[in-house]
Amino acid sequence: MREYLGEQGLGDSPIGVIGDEEELGRAICRHRVAVVLFSSPTCPACAAYRPIFYRYAAEARRKMGNDTIGFYEANVYDLLEKAWELGITATPTTIVFKNCKPVDAVVGLVDEDTLAYIIGQYLG
Repeated sequence: MREYLGEQGLGDSPIGVIGDEEELGRAICRHRVAVVLFSSPTCPACAAYRPIFYRYAAEARRKMGNDTIGFYEANVYDLLEKAWELGITATPTTIVFKNCKPVDAVVGLVDEDTLAYIIGQYLG
């Protein structure tokens, strides 16, 4: 992914990687709005969606700053209980958190415009 971002002129990864439930809790409360891509390593749709998500994240963080919005990726296998609690039944699932609470979710691939629209509702 780092090579892809470099080719796109986006620099280093704009995404934090979540390894466990404690990290997830800290991450979603670090920003007013946090967006978490829940994926799995064997998911072809996740592999197709990842460049879209990362590209949008880089642009959004450049425009809004790191304090306003944060983007993360979490492997559902590392967070099985939390994934179940959040109602994740398929990957990729993108969840938007505002003030530490889940406020919206989308299952499957979406384009950058749709992602921007969904997230934009919670930034105002």
